[in-house]
Amino acid sequence: MKEALQLYNDYYEHFDHSLYGVSMKYDHTMRVVDYAKDIAKSLEMPEDDFELACKCALFHDIARFKQWQEYHTFEDTLSFDHGDEGYNILKELGINDEIILLSTKYHNKYAVPDDVDYRTKIFCNIVRDADKLDILMVQKNICEDKEYDVAKTAVEDIKNHQQVHNLKNIPYTDATYILRCVAFIFDLNYRKSFEIVKETDIVNKKFDIILEKFDEDEMKELKDICNEYINERISD
Repeated sequence: MKEALQLYNDYYEHFDHSLYGVSMKYDHTMRVVDYAKDIAKSLEMPEDDFELACKCALFHDIARFKQWQEYHTFEDTLSFDHGDEGYNILKELGINDEIILLSTKYHNKYAVPDDVDYRTKIFCNIVRDADKLDILMVQKNICEDKEYDVAKTAVEDIKNHQQVHNLKNIPYTDATYILRCVAFIFDLNYRKSFEIVKETDIVNKKFDIILEKFDEDEMKELKDICNEYINERISD
């Protein structure tokens, strides 16, 4: 892991650390590594696999530095797919471990492709869980909407225990995007991930951000659905 961290930090030095997006993604990555450690420990992985999981988490967002410095955005549709570009960057840096490459490539996709082998998928899912946990904790902790306006597709996705689908053509509201973050729970894979969600009470906190401003029965229903799902996954 020491050599991987040195390689990562050497690459990071090519970018302007004073840029908010660059430093933010570095900090995000370090938190994702910590979550990946927690998940890997819970799976009682052998030492080599534990270290591999940490490396996968370390490199997952490596393309974000280039994305922000060159395009000043984290919107893949306005720049490039940062999972695919990360794959290419790692190849250029001499990393040929297919598990690291694919966990980077697929961490931001809606789902890991079915043709990915079982072992590789484990590491892909550790990274995806760790990444989503940090996004859930950090993003969208404020609702500045002037009136209650939530995308119905987001509501239906949560009712169906699904991630929120593409919001590209849906009017932006804070409430809708809070739901998008919350719905990440439906793509979590490991019991430890759900335990972290429950221990931090983050889902209730997210819903309360909306409910403190808009006392809507619809939000209370979705909150109950999510909590029931979390409890079920922990008890499985």
